[in-house]
Amino acid sequence: MWTAVITLSLLALACGAGLGAAGRRFAGETGSVVDRVDAVLPQTQCAQCGYTGCRPYAEAIVAGEAAINLCPPGGESTVRALAGLLEIDPQPLENGPSAPAVAAIDESRCIGCARCLAACPVDAIIGAPRQMHTVLEAECTGCELCLDPCPVDCIELRSTAAANTPSEAVAANPAPPCIRCGLCNHVCPQGLQPQELFHQVRAGDLESAGRHGLNRCIGCGGCNRVCPGAIPLAAHFRAAAEEGRRREDERRRAERARQRYEMRLTRLRRLEREQEESRQRKKAAVTARGGSGADRAALKQAVAETVARARQRRAP
Repeated sequence: MWTAVITLSLLALACGAGLGAAGRRFAGETGSVVDRVDAVLPQTQCAQCGYTGCRPYAEAIVAGEAAINLCPPGGESTVRALAGLLEIDPQPLENGPSAPAVAAIDESRCIGCARCLAACPVDAIIGAPRQMHTVLEAECTGCELCLDPCPVDCIELRSTAAANTPSEAVAANPAPPCIRCGLCNHVCPQGLQPQELFHQVRAGDLESAGRHGLNRCIGCGGCNRVCPGAIPLAAHFRAAAEEGRRREDERRRAERARQRYEMRLTRLRRLEREQEESRQRKKAAVTARGGSGADRAALKQAVAETVARARQRRAP
């Protein structure tokens, strides 16, 4: 009998340990998937998806509570990237893409109401009450959340979209097909493989092209001269390198916006905690004085006088 009891106990312990390990493993995997989905999103924190920020939207996507096509700033490219990451079919964008832009304040009309400060999810607007405000363009994500709170409509969005990205400019002039003769590989002074680079660039695989030395191309044009199909290889490589740098700049900007958003949330939570602690201290002080009817009346009178003085100072 004791043998059976001990055996069952050991089995229960083993099952519990296994379930705990599985829970920790799958929780970690879920977290990593959320991190990867969040990294794909543009980090504008614009709430156009219906969630308060990119991270909550990523969590909803992973939980199966939101579709992957609700991000206008990310556009079709973000939908395709999310579909590839999650191994699902891409969906048409819900509301159409929005062009990149930054907010700008007409400082001659700004009244210093400070309503836009609280609306900005990345603290990209600086100013003080009854003072002129301005936008930190390098930090602005173009989320549009500051437009509605402004009572005098002195904020506008200014587009930052380029007329054509380097890759779009090259795509507008399609190259003839490569016959894979390999002549270009023998003339590159940098020892690159222009033939392979060309196919990677045409496929949009800039990551592989970068690993194969795309950024080491000096644009000498030697590969152009020997190509029997007259493919402008150097132009393709130059455009691809510029496109790679543009994407890296976007990635860094998005990461900076995510960090500013998280710091803002941390600051707001700290302020809320400090305010609650202050309320509790005041409540405890009133209770310590006995809380008699006379004390409460005196406290109300003191509060009313303080409010009246504050209103008088704010009056024009």
